[in-house]
Amino acid sequence: MTLAAGGLVLGYDFGTSAVKAALFRRDGSVVARANVAYPLSLPAPGWAEQDPSHWWAAMRDVTARVLGAANVDTGEIEAIGICAQMCGVVLVDKSGSALGKCLIWLDTRSGALARRVFGGWPNVAGYSLPNLIRWLRLTGGAPNLQGKDATSKILWLRAEDASAWEQAEKILDVKDYLVRRCTDRSVTSFDCAHLTWVFDSRAGKKHWSKVLMDRLGLKESLFPRIASATDVAGKLTPVAAFELGLAPGIPVAVGLGDVSAAALSSGAIDDGAPHLCVGTSAWLGAHIPKSKVSPLTGIGSICRADGIGYFLIAPQESAGACIKWATEALGFGRDGFAEFERSAAEANPSIEAPLFMPWLYGERVPIQDENIRGGFLNISIAHTRADMAHAVYEGVALNMRWAMTEFDRLGACAGKPLRLVGGGGGSAVWCQIFADVLQRPVELMEDSDLGGAKGSAMAASVAAGWYSDLATASAMTKVARVFAPDPTLASLYAARFARFTKAYKRVRAWYRPTAIPADKGSA
Repeated sequence: MTLAAGGLVLGYDFGTSAVKAALFRRDGSVVARANVAYPLSLPAPGWAEQDPSHWWAAMRDVTARVLGAANVDTGEIEAIGICAQMCGVVLVDKSGSALGKCLIWLDTRSGALARRVFGGWPNVAGYSLPNLIRWLRLTGGAPNLQGKDATSKILWLRAEDASAWEQAEKILDVKDYLVRRCTDRSVTSFDCAHLTWVFDSRAGKKHWSKVLMDRLGLKESLFPRIASATDVAGKLTPVAAFELGLAPGIPVAVGLGDVSAAALSSGAIDDGAPHLCVGTSAWLGAHIPKSKVSPLTGIGSICRADGIGYFLIAPQESAGACIKWATEALGFGRDGFAEFERSAAEANPSIEAPLFMPWLYGERVPIQDENIRGGFLNISIAHTRADMAHAVYEGVALNMRWAMTEFDRLGACAGKPLRLVGGGGGSAVWCQIFADVLQRPVELMEDSDLGGAKGSAMAASVAAGWYSDLATASAMTKVARVFAPDPTLASLYAARFARFTKAYKRVRAWYRPTAIPADKGSA
């Protein structure tokens, strides 16, 4: 395809800890980029909140930084795209103002409520059989019983924050709240709608489910309109344009969730073409033609953000979060990550090396266990900090290997190269460890750390009319480097993987709430 000269799109990626933004040309090259952090509040065990006003303040700040670095006429920006962390819940009033904090994806305060609402007898994997059948039939999955999905968060807010609930005009996800601030329109994409689990995801349906809403006592009027990620949600209002320093009237795409945006930026558009996104969390993903689910592992599919086909995903709770924790906890000095990377590179893979379990905040796939926690095993007096750094990288990869077995079966992905996007791509050591542990080529994408921003820009490029659909928009993606697996390490990592899975089975009982004996007093 021959691309016309000129034109820019602006893409945003709102993660758990920061927003990244970049201006992209039609060939996908980056004109300017910036990122701005915002707070994450953990006010009580299992609680994880963010203030929506902090996202908007960060959006203003990051936009100013990008425009300052690019030195372009804002009239050259032809569309705006936004992606964000998914499974958040924001209640907004008629003016679009947030009525409180957002319960983000990490929040599990509604876990007990989820188990009450969706559990019962006869019980299958924690769900009552009638509920499980109902949700599987209509959605191809079921709400998470640990409280991490939007469904139980919504029910918790209704029960615990009556004042906000009475004033609420809409229930929005993170991305949808920001689109509302930009356009005054309440609209969501198919992928975000699906993860409310009150969405009929069946082929030929793909709309809000009256059956499921009635079951939970919810009104469809509380939920936004559903549209393709590439549709224009609305135009940038004069008020929003003034605050962001942009020209009013710029088309704003409906946008998409972060997992969908990463899939686009990987360029793995074809069915069964897998990618790996490594950020604060991580996931394996692939587009598939039909809905698939593996209830016992938590691997399943959601609607593609454009409503065409489905997207298979195997999410892992802690990836880059493990590196951040280890960098600080193991005292890697002023250089931080750079020193951690150098140390990890010094260590050699070995059957006697330390084994790291990356479950710092529970886990979803391939085990659904909110109570499990991480740790090191097999540390001896001979091991060094370098061995521990290497083990952290390796532990995340081993957990991904555990999920990959069922993921490959469902998505017909076995043996195919993995496209890698996300901030984890900034570590060449980690990319090679992924290739060696998973024993398949890892193709690192250009500007991998801008995966979400590029994916949202790709949706915006279709909204701007640059491309006819998301498949053709993949022309904006390129492979930067390929990491080939070392076949001599195959048997070593098979043995390490066997130890890793056995470790979970042996330590999981420690972390159950009932494992702590009652205090009987001192003798």
